[in-house]
Amino acid sequence: MIQVNGLKKAFDGFVALNGVDMHVEKGAIYGLVGPNGAGKSTLIRHLTGVYRPDQGEVQIDGENVYENKAVKSKIAYIPDELFYFMQADTMEMKRFYEGIYPSFDGKLFYRMQEFFPNIDVKRNIRQLSKGMQKQEAFWLAICCKPDILILDEPTRGIDVGAKYEIYELIINMAKQGKTIIVVSSEMPEILGITNRIGVMSNGHLAGIVNTKETNQEELLRLSAKYL
Repeated sequence: MIQVNGLKKAFDGFVALNGVDMHVEKGAIYGLVGPNGAGKSTLIRHLTGVYRPDQGEVQIDGENVYENKAVKSKIAYIPDELFYFMQADTMEMKRFYEGIYPSFDGKLFYRMQEFFPNIDVKRNIRQLSKGMQKQEAFWLAICCKPDILILDEPTRGIDVGAKYEIYELIINMAKQGKTIIVVSSEMPEILGITNRIGVMSNGHLAGIVNTKETNQEELLRLSAKYL
């Protein structure tokens, strides 16, 4: 599904990615963890086709991502710092997404409204709490019906109850064959939902953790070493 081979990227002499190799299977929930500056954000910008690789390749279903509109249309991305138009409400953002994603499902949008009862769809999104903004971003992203959903710190700022609802939505999407990448600065946060976790350090994947087979002691050791 997702294949990254020998990916390198530098900015003004600073090496942000130094030979990243990564494989994510269809229907997997893949965690990506590492400290600030490890290269997580730069890798995500390659996976979403924002950056052109200096070396190596980033492919989805065998096709390069960069400048590939058809491949990009299969991806939905929720960044940690959300972007909304200054005066937009949820309904206006819905129309914006409909214009970008041909697969956007308007009927699903209204069916899913029951999962987010506290969101006033006619209220300026910037007036909502950060937790509600994150929930609204999930709502819109799911309705795009992407093959790949990339989440950067998806539950930061969200209360415990809403957090587990979002985890349930992520797991259900994976069961439907969607591929999920969850970026987090904390390994314990995503242990319960991921199949594998890639640990980034100094611009490369320092290790891959199979969460179903790795014992708690080893997970704690890795967390202490890299995070």
